[in-house]
Amino acid sequence: MGEHETTGILESIVEKLPGGYDIYFWNFVILMFFTLFEVAAVFFETIPGTDIEITLYAVWAILIGVGVIKGYGIAAYFMHLKGDPRIYTRTALFPVLFVLLMLWGIGLSNPGSVQALPDWCTPNWEFASQR
Repeated sequence: MGEHETTGILESIVEKLPGGYDIYFWNFVILMFFTLFEVAAVFFETIPGTDIEITLYAVWAILIGVGVIKGYGIAAYFMHLKGDPRIYTRTALFPVLFVLLMLWGIGLSNPGSVQALPDWCTPNWEFASQR
């Protein structure tokens, strides 16, 4: 499917999987699995089947960690950066600086985090809580 052939540990594992699907199919499956994991981390207040509460910091850690994994999967295979010259990867990673600045500037430097942002900066959530 890609214009160039990628080689590595993941690619050699994919070649041995049943079904004859390529790396892009399995990358998509892995991305969907991690998306379900992200949604579950935000949706559930406790770990299902237990009384263990999922704290805000645990949700942050899950979302950031899974975001890094998904970002690699998207950049490496769907953007075809795996196997390309390093300058392409560095150019594509430049916007990460702005994402980190937004995370720090909005999410971490505000004492109340995103929950204490002004009213003009947050949506009206009444429609979601009233059915």
